[in-house]
Amino acid sequence: MPSVLVVEDNAALASMAKAIIEDIIGFTACVARNGAEAKSLLKNDPQRFTVALVDLNLPDAPNGEIVPVVQSYDIPVIVLTGYFGDELRKKMIELGVVDYVLKKNISAYEYACHLAQRVHRNHSTKVLIVDDSKSALLMLKRHLEIQRLQVITAENGKDALLKMAEHPDIKLVITDYNMPEMDGFELIQQLRIRHPKDQLAIIGLSSSGEARLSAQLLKSGANDFIGKPFSYEELLCRVNQNLDYLDHIQDIRDAANRDYLTKLHNRRYFFNEGKLLHQRALFQETPLSLAMIDIDHFKKINDRYGHEAGDTALKHMADLLRGEFPDDLVARFGGEEFCILSTTDSANTYKRFDEFRRKVADSLVHEDNYQFGFSVSIGISSVQNEQLDASIHAADLNLYRAKEQGRNQVISSCQSQ
Repeated sequence: MPSVLVVEDNAALASMAKAIIEDIIGFTACVARNGAEAKSLLKNDPQRFTVALVDLNLPDAPNGEIVPVVQSYDIPVIVLTGYFGDELRKKMIELGVVDYVLKKNISAYEYACHLAQRVHRNHSTKVLIVDDSKSALLMLKRHLEIQRLQVITAENGKDALLKMAEHPDIKLVITDYNMPEMDGFELIQQLRIRHPKDQLAIIGLSSSGEARLSAQLLKSGANDFIGKPFSYEELLCRVNQNLDYLDHIQDIRDAANRDYLTKLHNRRYFFNEGKLLHQRALFQETPLSLAMIDIDHFKKINDRYGHEAGDTALKHMADLLRGEFPDDLVARFGGEEFCILSTTDSANTYKRFDEFRRKVADSLVHEDNYQFGFSVSIGISSVQNEQLDASIHAADLNLYRAKEQGRNQVISSCQSQ
């Protein structure tokens, strides 16, 4: 779980920040009351911290001396300060802090803690900058890397399309308007053909004094617009708002399509996506098999260790499935039952699932209050010449046979065993 270092000498404010981080954001928080405590925590285990919230005025570091110390461990810093002015703003930007927050009320701490969450997510978020000015590219790249974003650059629209093809997981594009070969308008239009607004955010840039330019960029498909010159703070807020928007859309999509406990796809998504995969397999004449997996004696786990242990077992099972079947459609069907639609060829289907069965049996669930293992029974059917519902029914029958014959085994109708 991500951990946030909170350096704050005011006990009440430190407790409030810790509560927001742990109860609302869902990260862990480690509090240091002064610079010496912060240095000790950093010396012992600096890698544990994904970001730091640092008070600028500490008893043993009254002028922000702790900020560069934290940064020396390659930890992004969000500064908390009780005063503000142009000189302080200039100093913070020169230091390369993620942001500085004026400590006025609880909303300031809520902003800082949510920004910490954003910085953590940014480590795995790719951004493409498109500008024909090398100096502008370097400036933008530095500002975005302070926020821990993965930055990719392109010199014009054509180059940008190539970079998008190389990195299909780019989440945000920041593009200038006036560029050779392909300008910002055409680039945005080309991107929107391939990427809808709820999957790719685009921010348009221009130093033009044309008042209608921002509207034209937005009408072309941009999510937002920033006029040059702009401040670091404006860029930070615009980028964060657009990335947060994409995250919220993904959260809504996941809520509809994923199981809340295990984060695997749910039954609804399985049927929607499974029918498409089935039709594609029939058209391409490629093999497709379906496996129903059930945890053996799951009720005994709940009865002996409690329902929390049962939930832990389900999450443990989900992790094993994700690791073993990363390219297949995996879903929690309900209770302790899981379903997999696999493109494994028929000759290897039984072997692959039997190896997985053995892996489950050899693994253990570890928690502070308990340690236990469990086995699974698996039923497999072929989908190549069947309707999806019929294949699920056939796999269910094989699963029932596996349980009737003693559990912890695989029964398959894809081939002889």
